[in-house]
Amino acid sequence: MKYKKCHTYLLVAVVAVFFVCFSYHTSDAMVSGPCVNCHTMHNSQNGVSVARDGTGAGWNSSGKLSGGSLQADPLKTLLVSSCVGCHTSTTGETIINVGGSRIPIVFNTGGYPAKPLAGGNFYKVSLGGDNEVYGHNVYGIAGADSKLSTAPGRQSGTCGNATSCHSTLAAAKDTFTGMTNGCQGCHVRVAHHDDSKPWYRFLKGHLDTVDYVTGIEDPNWEQNPDQNNHNKYKGYNGPVDSSVTLEQTHSINSFCGGCHGQYHRQQFMGSSSPWLRHPSDILLPQTGEYSSYDPVTNYSVEAPVAWTDPSNPSRATAVVMCLSCHRVHGSQYPDILRWDYSTMIAGGSGSGGCFTCHTQKSQTP
Repeated sequence: MKYKKCHTYLLVAVVAVFFVCFSYHTSDAMVSGPCVNCHTMHNSQNGVSVARDGTGAGWNSSGKLSGGSLQADPLKTLLVSSCVGCHTSTTGETIINVGGSRIPIVFNTGGYPAKPLAGGNFYKVSLGGDNEVYGHNVYGIAGADSKLSTAPGRQSGTCGNATSCHSTLAAAKDTFTGMTNGCQGCHVRVAHHDDSKPWYRFLKGHLDTVDYVTGIEDPNWEQNPDQNNHNKYKGYNGPVDSSVTLEQTHSINSFCGGCHGQYHRQQFMGSSSPWLRHPSDILLPQTGEYSSYDPVTNYSVEAPVAWTDPSNPSRATAVVMCLSCHRVHGSQYPDILRWDYSTMIAGGSGSGGCFTCHTQKSQTP
């Protein structure tokens, strides 16, 4: 850790306890602000528990944790709430400022927000029933899917059995021996106080130190994305087969393929047109109908691309990725899509969505 300065606070309960809070270097993921915003030393204040979690827990309009229930037992790492509670709000805001700490919100309990962050929002999938199609079923937000018994496109084989953590994120974290689940099924190793880690948005595998996603993050988590303010994801010039792993590519597509491998790997997807499934981890063609979309000069936040080198994006290195069409957490459209697929009418005069890349298919013959 790198610190700029520290402040000592005095807490008086039964005895005097000192603790130290740090103001961290400004960065995209590193937490800044007083420790008390996120932590409780003993989960006790004036004889009352401090940690709050469970259904309905989240930040209210007064910047206080509300809803859920006070937790008699302390939470790991002395947190005031779980991953879900800390990144939930009962307001419509998607970035909450709590005493100088900026918190990205991925679950707004009162409705789908007007300005969702890059991953979208869990609101609709949390409603259950027919709304399951609108997001990932994550433990603490949504129960197991009633129609799908396992992750769609899950590849059989290693880590592919029914008890694998690659089959669902909705199971309790202690279901899989030695593994985490729920939010940490994808965000495996969080490091809120350390930006020196190479993995992007804590997207990390559980094998060793090299299985992670790389990328460059928008400081506002794409709350107001535009041509110059957006995430830059790592892609790979594939397509890939079973021998090409996340350790080699560090691609967002390879990470998604951990649970949805049949939608990503060459043997299920194909390697050229005519494709069996929509391709990912291939370069966006520069000719034909695709030539009209240059994400370097006219980046579409509705249909984003990845890059083989996010720090030096060029038209020749733009990559089709899973997130070109989908949100990660949830969206307001079925299949976690970024747009309403039912409005994509070929041979009409539409634009956006599928037609961002497939420009000629929207034109009337």
